[in-house]
Amino acid sequence: METLGIDVGGSGIKGAPVDVTRGELTQERLRIPTPIPSKPKAVAEVVAEIVAHFGWTGQVGITFPGIVIDGVAHSAANVDHEWIGTDARALFAGVTGLPTVVLNDADA
Repeated sequence: METLGIDVGGSGIKGAPVDVTRGELTQERLRIPTPIPSKPKAVAEVVAEIVAHFGWTGQVGITFPGIVIDGVAHSAANVDHEWIGTDARALFAGVTGLPTVVLNDADA
């Protein structure tokens, strides 16, 4: 089973399809610098660009540098503080049109 894994970081947003059974990337990862400022809309546009790059149509798993509860960011480490209180899952699902899971990067 594959999912598109995307890691939102303070300096870069990286993504690649992942075989979740083997825990291995199935294609070379794409890295795009994190927008400055790293506000939700700008980051979401980069996430959509990564999804489009891979022509992805399945589930997307996104890691985020902050506390995430039920898809909502409750803190923001290394990204703009406008993220606090943002429903990241709804934002990313909205720009990609795909089922999306958002987790704290350390929890993932």
